[in-house]
Amino acid sequence: MKKTFVKIGLLLAVFGLLVGCDNSSSEVVPPSSASEEVVSSSEEEVKLTEQEYQIAVNYIARSVPLVLERGVKVPTNVERAEAENPLPTPELKYGDNLLLITAGELKYEDEINGVYLYPEYTVTYSFLEQEPYAGFTFEYDDIGRYFAVPEYPRYEAEYDGGGNPIHTVPPAKAARLYVTIHIEERFTTFNMDMILEPQAIIHDYNLADVRSVPTGSVVRVYGYFNGYFSDWNNGVLCDGDVALGLFKLQEFNHMELGKMYAVVGQFTVYNGLPQLQWIKTVSEVEPADHPTVKEPKAVVVSADDFADQLDIGNELSGPLMHKVGTTVVLNFPLRYKAMLDRDGNAVEPGALELGKHADVVLTGKDSDNFEFEVKLSLNYHMGTDNQAAFRDFFVTNADADIYFTGPLGAYNAINLAPFAFEGTLSLTPPVVS
Repeated sequence: MKKTFVKIGLLLAVFGLLVGCDNSSSEVVPPSSASEEVVSSSEEEVKLTEQEYQIAVNYIARSVPLVLERGVKVPTNVERAEAENPLPTPELKYGDNLLLITAGELKYEDEINGVYLYPEYTVTYSFLEQEPYAGFTFEYDDIGRYFAVPEYPRYEAEYDGGGNPIHTVPPAKAARLYVTIHIEERFTTFNMDMILEPQAIIHDYNLADVRSVPTGSVVRVYGYFNGYFSDWNNGVLCDGDVALGLFKLQEFNHMELGKMYAVVGQFTVYNGLPQLQWIKTVSEVEPADHPTVKEPKAVVVSADDFADQLDIGNELSGPLMHKVGTTVVLNFPLRYKAMLDRDGNAVEPGALELGKHADVVLTGKDSDNFEFEVKLSLNYHMGTDNQAAFRDFFVTNADADIYFTGPLGAYNAINLAPFAFEGTLSLTPPVVS
């Protein structure tokens, strides 16, 4: 270790014994008197005096960057206690891993008292291994960073059909990390206390595999937000050509089309529609952090494939497996047949009551000239303006070939479930590659 310049006219008053610290050296020596003076050449190898060591190690304890992965610093106990306004014990939540420094070089310059310290130091870690304290796991990530991963109290989240919790939440646990600073042959250990909040165990699934979990399971899925009703009652999350419905998004109406989100909610199947309901959290995530999740992709569907799916109801297979909620491009024409009110009664378009659910019955033909029917849902959640636009389009084009591009839906059978009128219907065949 080199000390580029050391001159001690009057050492700082040495910090008191630290809260919860162990010293391998002797007790702190009182500060030198004003008459003492030590001069050293700039390149001479010099050992720290006891006073200098205490100054250095205390300063490091207040500046060593022990931080959460997201960049928030967790102070040592001595730093918390000696802050101008004493800091509370940090409360960590699951996912908060401590990024640990293992070595550094101090630059301490006190021009008033002529104290200049530049020691190199290393840092090692351990933890209090006894009940009721929680432990830690130490590990390196794939780019060589060193972490302390707290052992949070965790529990399986369970909810009833109304979205109400039926699980027991364990109490929070205290944890104590020991931070040992080494300078030369001496070392000092500081306590770093924290509270670990209990966290629900949330299992991650992709949008295809989540369909196999038991209904009612609380899960986390990732995907691109690809559509929603105007009242935010429903939306859809997509991963390439797979989709999943989202039910009741009013609290999350900040979501933006085309952005990727992590969504935690309760998996259910509503009349054949796979979805997350009772949404708990919605968090925007960076696509670079989830490279396996793909941007939404429309699925081109032929008349034969579509007709085959209608024969088996909601048990999708083949080209439409896991495609409920996905944008489909029907490359075959449909014809208008009838409008139905919410009770399934045929009504004249002009008598259709807006603001309530309705259906439009459309017909298509497969390659064998077999005629089949499919319903296009005029869900009242899309708003009366959109309902009126669909109604007027079918009145105007009652005898025309109509092509559909929009979400594939399910309600006791496969249907067409657009969120909005714009871009959904066309009188010209789609251009598909």
